[in-house]
Amino acid sequence: MDNNMFKTIMNESIDFVDNELTIYNYSTDIKHLLYIIIPAFIIRYEYKNKNNIFQVFREVPLIETTENNKRFQAYYTSYPYKSNNKFLTRKYILVRHYKDKPLIELLDNIIHEYNHAINSFINEIKLTKTKIYIRTGLSYALFDRKTLKPLGIDDRNILEEILNTKQTEEVVDIINDFNKYELNNFDISNTLYSINNTINNQYKSNAYSLQKTFTKNLTNNKTIINILSNMRFNGNIDEIPTFFDDIVGKENSYNDLIYILNESSRLEREYANSKLFKKIKLNKIRSLYKKANRIIDNFNNNYHFK
Repeated sequence: MDNNMFKTIMNESIDFVDNELTIYNYSTDIKHLLYIIIPAFIIRYEYKNKNNIFQVFREVPLIETTENNKRFQAYYTSYPYKSNNKFLTRKYILVRHYKDKPLIELLDNIIHEYNHAINSFINEIKLTKTKIYIRTGLSYALFDRKTLKPLGIDDRNILEEILNTKQTEEVVDIINDFNKYELNNFDISNTLYSINNTINNQYKSNAYSLQKTFTKNLTNNKTIINILSNMRFNGNIDEIPTFFDDIVGKENSYNDLIYILNESSRLEREYANSKLFKKIKLNKIRSLYKKANRIIDNFNNNYHFK
């Protein structure tokens, strides 16, 4: 990208934050982060999708809370309501204790949650006679159509988190690359300097480390990741299981992989919290790793363009 295009994206993003997000009364620190996060998303998802990205930031406020939750430091949520006989959604991102977080951790949290929102913007709502399905990337949250009460999240959320974490790393790397362009904003330059001093080469998030290891051979296949990312961005996720199974050559391969990832996550929590039978749990995790990679290797061997 040439410097003029970069300046255009930066200036438009800063103007957007300063003029259209004032309703949220964000602190100066958060505004300075949004100055670099929003243009990074525009670069990641291409300038043609700029208006969609701006709309996400209009519709999804960032909220701080001081409540504690060690497992979930931040989350994105979208829930349905009815207006004029039509189902719509309200959305927000909640970050816990963001004033106390290290800069890179806060940056990761905000990018991760807004990336969920950006990849849920198109085709967000699906209706059946009894249920409302609210899409978050590759997965759905279910609600009762009559009462609007939540019914749970489908199992595919684990793959959503893995892909979202990988894309979070990509967006942080895009931001870290901003240092090579001309910048006339002192505050932005200072923020970028701090980020650059924290990251060695490529950024690696600490989130979902085990599951990222399980799917490394899949996420390193750039062609399939681009296909999955495009289907996710455009809301065509119901086509993914058939697409995946057809390439593997075995029915339910996609669902089997989802099950393995969820089971590994459950065993990981048990392993961390238990004092007994740790070796048994570790062996089960290793067995699941082998099963996951058999599925992924079949996929990669049958899908020739990597």
